[in-house]
Amino acid sequence: MVDERIYTEDDVIRLRELIKPYLTEKRYAHTLAVEREAAYLGEIYLPEKVMKLRISALLHDITKMCVSEKQLQYCSEFGIIVDDYDILAPKTLHSKTAAALVGRDFPEFDDCEIVDGVRWHTTGRDGMSVFEAIIYLADYIEDTRTFPDCVELRRYFRGSLELGEDKYTVFYRTMVRSFDMTVRGLLDDGKLVCEDTVMARNYFVKMLMTSDRSM
Repeated sequence: MVDERIYTEDDVIRLRELIKPYLTEKRYAHTLAVEREAAYLGEIYLPEKVMKLRISALLHDITKMCVSEKQLQYCSEFGIIVDDYDILAPKTLHSKTAAALVGRDFPEFDDCEIVDGVRWHTTGRDGMSVFEAIIYLADYIEDTRTFPDCVELRRYFRGSLELGEDKYTVFYRTMVRSFDMTVRGLLDDGKLVCEDTVMARNYFVKMLMTSDRSM
């Protein structure tokens, strides 16, 4: 791992080019949009880590386009434990494999926070850090998303901030809403719900109930 490296705008610009072979044109456009959203959120909640957030956003989907067989190959190669959920809901595997691939293909960006942002951007987890939550939320509400839930959540988040509500309360409520939308959609489709997602949802509910901002 790289210890507390200071990343620069040049690093971000170079990484934008390095990730192109890993993404389709449409996925690349989405990735750039997530980078912009992560920067926006970072300025509000983690201004000292905006550059690292942008880098994590750029790396979050580097294995998204891989078929299930390739995802499982990566899991074998990197020693990633695969459980029943991974087999039955393989769309979430890319967060695990992308996090693992960073160290091999992008070693200069192999930073714990950057990798964890990639790792948890799909399901969330209990005890998510602010950094991880920003990457998760940026992926959900970036401005090219047209899915109704994404549009609704984006409007809720930005509208609540514009009304002058406490920024942390807005953040926690938005995270809970995002998980509620995800779980509801999975239930409606008769699909499995990842335990990490349920735990992440409950974590942010507890944050709201206890008003604990030490996240």
